[in-house]
Amino acid sequence: MSYAEVRGFNYQPSYGSTSLENWVNYRPDIVELELRRGKAYFPKFNTVRYWLSWDAYYRKPEVFKANFEKSLQIADSLGLKVIPCLFNRWHDQTGYDNGGVYLENIAMPDCWAYYRPLYLEYVIDLVSAHREDPRLLVWDLCNEPFSYCAVTEQIRPFVQLELDWLTEMYTCVKTLHARAPVGVSIHQDHGREGLERINAVSDVLLIHPYYACDPETIFDPELRAAYIQNVEMMCAFGKEAGKPMLVTETCWGAMRDEDRVEIIRFTLDTL
Repeated sequence: MSYAEVRGFNYQPSYGSTSLENWVNYRPDIVELELRRGKAYFPKFNTVRYWLSWDAYYRKPEVFKANFEKSLQIADSLGLKVIPCLFNRWHDQTGYDNGGVYLENIAMPDCWAYYRPLYLEYVIDLVSAHREDPRLLVWDLCNEPFSYCAVTEQIRPFVQLELDWLTEMYTCVKTLHARAPVGVSIHQDHGREGLERINAVSDVLLIHPYYACDPETIFDPELRAAYIQNVEMMCAFGKEAGKPMLVTETCWGAMRDEDRVEIIRFTLDTL
């Protein structure tokens, strides 16, 4: 499939509030019902991005792998390609956290919660089992790494350690000769520097261009111009890097339907 043809969604099942819940309490009946509903309302829906859970894998590896295989079967039966996201580094500032990877897990070798060797075992096991799998479109190594408010001099050493972790995983997947290309979904606020940071560990550049607004600023001309400029910057970088680019998250939320519709219209028109 050409990336230009991708039309899809991130999918989080309605029965869970974190990735761990989604996979530990896996409900294939709900997954199939909700993806089938998505296909019914959006007939051109052809790609789904699953957030996986190392935590669920570590508890019961064989059960997790069986659940992942079932999710691939469900997607395939609906004509959907899959982008599995192996790890998550985004954390919610209001406390409603999805879970995932924390800094001590990957960047502090002397910490008791340093899990990098275990993470690598998970990557090897999962990718090896699906090395030639045609149902996969892209291996997304990590959702929004470098989750810092700003890269200060104090933070910069951790940035390098996190990049070392991503490089280790990227090298692992490539060494296993996985059929699907590899990418890292980068937060848009990291700008060009963020794209430069993940370029070496990305066969395809995965971006999150959200038009972040509230009900009062949806039509703000300066905010819209800044959004368009940011998208143009990302596209220009992709051309310079000579790599394809794929949006793996977009469309800011809103509580009112009319606001949500306008955000989606402007966002997708721009993209």
